[in-house]
Amino acid sequence: MRTRFLTRVLAVGVVATLAAGCSGGGEPPSTTGGNNGNDGLSSNVRLQDEAAPAGDPKPGGRLRIMIRLDANELDPHRMSETSAFVINEQIYESLVQSYRGEIKPAIAESWEQSADGLTVTFKLRDNAFFHSGRKVTAADVKYSIERIQDPATRAPRARSYEGIASVEAPDERTVEMKLDKPNAAILTLLSTAASSIVDREVVDGEKGLNGSVDGGSGPFKLASRVTGQGIKLDKHTQYWEPGVPYLDGMDFTFNPDDNARAAAVRSGTVDFLWRPAPEFIDALKRDEALKWYGGSGSLSLHLRLNTSKAPYDDVKVRQAIYLALDRQEILNVANSGFGTPLNAGYLPPDRFGALTEPVYDKPDIEKAKSLLAEAGYPDGFEAKLMVIATSAFQVRSAEVEQQQLAKIGIKVTIESVESTIADTKTKSADFDMYQSGFGLTYDPDERFTASFLAGGGLNYGNWTDAEYEALVVQARSELDADKRAALYQQAEKILAERGPVAMTFLNADFDVVQKNVMGYQGDPTPTYRFYRNIWLDR
Repeated sequence: MRTRFLTRVLAVGVVATLAAGCSGGGEPPSTTGGNNGNDGLSSNVRLQDEAAPAGDPKPGGRLRIMIRLDANELDPHRMSETSAFVINEQIYESLVQSYRGEIKPAIAESWEQSADGLTVTFKLRDNAFFHSGRKVTAADVKYSIERIQDPATRAPRARSYEGIASVEAPDERTVEMKLDKPNAAILTLLSTAASSIVDREVVDGEKGLNGSVDGGSGPFKLASRVTGQGIKLDKHTQYWEPGVPYLDGMDFTFNPDDNARAAAVRSGTVDFLWRPAPEFIDALKRDEALKWYGGSGSLSLHLRLNTSKAPYDDVKVRQAIYLALDRQEILNVANSGFGTPLNAGYLPPDRFGALTEPVYDKPDIEKAKSLLAEAGYPDGFEAKLMVIATSAFQVRSAEVEQQQLAKIGIKVTIESVESTIADTKTKSADFDMYQSGFGLTYDPDERFTASFLAGGGLNYGNWTDAEYEALVVQARSELDADKRAALYQQAEKILAERGPVAMTFLNADFDVVQKNVMGYQGDPTPTYRFYRNIWLDR
């Protein structure tokens, strides 16, 4: 017997955060958290209200978007950078899509799950076309999921797909996905950009998807790419959703200079400034020529330790470092106080599965020194802390951490590198410490599996903990929401107490646009697929 699968995402705990995240054309207005810069709490609530329509969406025009850094990898199955997700969510589409806590149809117009939870059958829509002009088929879905699972692809999130036993295509519009065991996170996983369905003929012909041709079926297609300078996307005229997208195209430009980005949106050179630097947020909010959205956090920042080498393989050394950090000070300096200090695990306190009580409070320098002495480092040691040179908030975070760790005798040298170098060094475990961060995901499983399980593509330094892994794997198959949350809370405590990362803070994101940019309907999970509904009132 088969039952229609619920389209509501259960047990992911995003409702409170979503309600505090954004407002946009056609959606009810909502509040958001700016920040007072002192206590990490929401304040300074003000959002533009576009609930009253400015008229019917106008087709045409090109949206000029500026973000900080170009993506090193545009293959949706191999990407890990936030900028790649921003761009690829316009180019690629998955079987289903997530939006504000709900799973909705995408390439699949419907789906059913068997009574035992081990088979999910998707029915593909008949009017989904790749940018090559070829119709999306079940064979492409099978190819895409198997490509993600193939070790040769080196997909960072491959371990999240290990519970998919097989994917079959009995006909062009039917996909049957067999699971090893029930999976509470499966639809959420299949809604992500990392699960993009790709054109198998393009992939095989181009030998990859990081060049000048894409293999997507999303609302926009890759028109041109100049590495480090710009990416142009053109409207996909065969997109399945009637009338969408409204824009003729999107023009992405990249600039790591925080001053230059803020000046560009104020001068009208760009229409959409993605995540301005925190020190410019208040001034941009006051600019009457602009609109702003945001306030919810979507990026969980951390200090990553390489547990594959001494002394970071010693849990006492890691705990000493975690106890020495003042997370509120890091937030205040690095992000002008916009956000929430993370004194426990990866998840902020309002998310499903999160710890609500801190594991770390104010720094405990004496206890940290004692732990270092027990580990055989009574006088501390020297360490290198790698940061991406063009990321101002990373550099500021590292500078604060450098001063804080000096109090327990750890002499930190900051190593500033380009993003491509950082990518190479982390993947080869050639680092001591790394100032980094991970975007939040609808369901904890995707992040925990990729970032903290053995063999996870984002588990730099390959930290392993049998108890942690058992909890995460068990939670994936637990269909009772309360029991699943309790498993994640146990896992989060392990991560905080003996894991490879010192969580520091959850940032608060803002987007700033010109007054004639309409239809912004953000989702701070984050997802950027709502860009297809943006239009220009010109």
